Amino acid sequence: MANFKAELYSIEQVMDFYENSDGENFKIYARMNPTESYCRYSFVGTKEDGLEKLHRALHDLKNCGDNANEYLIQVFSNVSRKGQKPETTNITFQLNKPQHLGAVLQNQNNHSSKTEYLLEQLLEQNKMLVSRISAIEAEDDLDIEEPEEDGLAGILKNPEVQSMLIGAIGRFISGNSPQPAAIAGIPKSEVEYSEAIEILESLMHKGVTLEHLHALNKMSNVKLNSLLLML
Repeated sequence: MANFKAELYSIEQVMDFYENSDGENFKIYARMNPTESYCRYSFVGTKEDGLEKLHRALHDLKNCGDNANEYLIQVFSNVSRKGQKPETTNITFQLNKPQHLGAVLQNQNNHSSKTEYLLEQLLEQNKMLVSRISAIEAEDDLDIEEPEEDGLAGILKNPEVQSMLIGAIGRFISGNSPQPAAIAGIPKSEVEYSEAIEILESLMHKGVTLEHLHALNKMSNVKLNSLLLML
């Protein structure tokens, strides 16, 4: 039998074909091949029952959306005549059309567009997150105070140490710095000693150690002069 394209494309068309056929019995074959191995539905009975049976069978095929197969319906007539082979009337039908390549590509493009949109949204959120983190880190950096310098450099930056050193070194180098005036009723030497003790205690509380003072005491006049120029 020749391989034909489907001729009918709706349930109504197939029902009309069967109703207008002379026979009552029918068979439906897959792939337009009228062999028993491809038989999907078979009916023997009256036309009225056959219409109901065919209607249910066609709806089963139609409701399977992915089923775009072509079928052949074969209607048998003159079945009751003895010694004669039943006459058959065949026609092909296809209830679900296959999805065209263009539609498939369109669906793929739609999915691709959605994926690209989601990626863009994720990248945008990532940029915003990075900017926010950078801003927070910048604020934290502004709040961090610079650590105080340790050792001699830190001591020399202390304003009170600078004042004391300027006076002491100036007196050490020139030998003619003005002496502090005595407080009424207290000898001048006691005033100087008391003031020196207070300054020394203050410096000790601020981190000046005996090692620092020894280091200053061991410096030569040249180094002390250079130190004075740095202040």
